Amino acid sequence: MGTDVYLEWQGKTEAEDKQQIVGLSIAEGSVGYLRASIGMRDENVVLRMLFADKYWSGSKDEYDFKAQYKLLDCWAVKYLLSVVLGKNLDLESSDQDLRMQSHKRAQVVWEALKKAGEKLGAGPEDCRVHIGAITELRDAITWLNSLYEFFELGVEKQEQGLKPYPYISW
Repeated sequence: MGTDVYLEWQGKTEAEDKQQIVGLSIAEGSVGYLRASIGMRDENVVLRMLFADKYWSGSKDEYDFKAQYKLLDCWAVKYLLSVVLGKNLDLESSDQDLRMQSHKRAQVVWEALKKAGEKLGAGPEDCRVHIGAITELRDAITWLNSLYEFFELGVEKQEQGLKPYPYISW
């Protein structure tokens, strides 16, 4: 059980469909497949925030991957902070002003992390993920990288005029 997200688009071939049959891997965004098991609480929160309710209800409307890329960056920072700090993500208010404030805070944190670099200093033994089935920072980064690859494929299909959208099975 959990969430499986498949990238769909106009003209998708049977071979492209078959490439997305990868079992329960969390590292297949490049073929248009995302996975978050039921125990992957924060990963599911990120997916909920990136994909509007209509996609969770089966909408086939085109998703604007280019426009949502900044939102992805914002949630990526929040996700990694939750992993490192061992704090669960919370679904945020739908209030646009509150989301913008949260986005600005995430950008400030991102800039601080970039500047601080290695001086931030947690050792490998301190970088444990405190969420569901993912138990190490490296696995969290793998999942996040897969999410970026999924978006990049979505942008590619969008630029080709193929009207991509996420098909969410949960």
